[in-house]
Amino acid sequence: MKKLLVLAVALLISSAAWAATTTNFTATATFAGDATFSFQLKNISNDQNASNLTWAEADAFIMGGTTTWVKAQQYAVVAATITKANASVLMYTDNKTKYGDNLDPNFNEWVNGQGKPGTEAYGGLVRNVNGQLPSDFVGAYRGYIPVLFSMNTQKESTNNVITSTGSQIVVGGGTTGQPVTRADRFLSEKGNPSYSAGYATIASLNGPTFGYGDQGAWGGACTNNTAYMYFFGGFKDIIGGDNYSTTVYVEQSWD
Repeated sequence: MKKLLVLAVALLISSAAWAATTTNFTATATFAGDATFSFQLKNISNDQNASNLTWAEADAFIMGGTTTWVKAQQYAVVAATITKANASVLMYTDNKTKYGDNLDPNFNEWVNGQGKPGTEAYGGLVRNVNGQLPSDFVGAYRGYIPVLFSMNTQKESTNNVITSTGSQIVVGGGTTGQPVTRADRFLSEKGNPSYSAGYATIASLNGPTFGYGDQGAWGGACTNNTAYMYFFGGFKDIIGGDNYSTTVYVEQSWD
């Protein structure tokens, strides 16, 4: 947000002397700001620091064709204090750059039986063999595992269980009380046309930010501007021996 400083200058003319006196002056507008950010993966089981996001095979080995949303074994502690205008933090994948034109999209918007250019989607975990696409890779079938995430003001606890329906993250799904729901966000893929719309933003002015538009910055609702991010993979059609992976980038942007 840009602020405009307007100075109103009046000229007083004396009818007696008809003389004008010029006075030099300066006008300044200073907008100090700061930006600090940290993102730390931790194991849900023991709260120790982690370096990778993983899923338990016993939970995620879904052979049927119905998608099951399984929580990752790690969560992230996201702390952001941002008072600089135009400062932000993005989280995204870049599968399209890694695999190039060999990467079939997970889906297209279809028009008259044809995929519509500019609607390709490449996000999520990608099926690969030692970092290379397998010969039978077809994005629309077994090519990807979509990944959703949610940021919450409180860390998961026994009475604050965090689950996902695939369209909503459900927070506080214990035996008492009404669950609190938040809309999910997919990991944003840099190769998707929608990337530039702002869906990759996880922190901006005032603190942690949940995605784009509808939620906005809500750092004030967090204790010490700290939020807790949980990840869910949408598993189906998994076959023994399959390997899925991606690299998630967290990028800070400010001067």
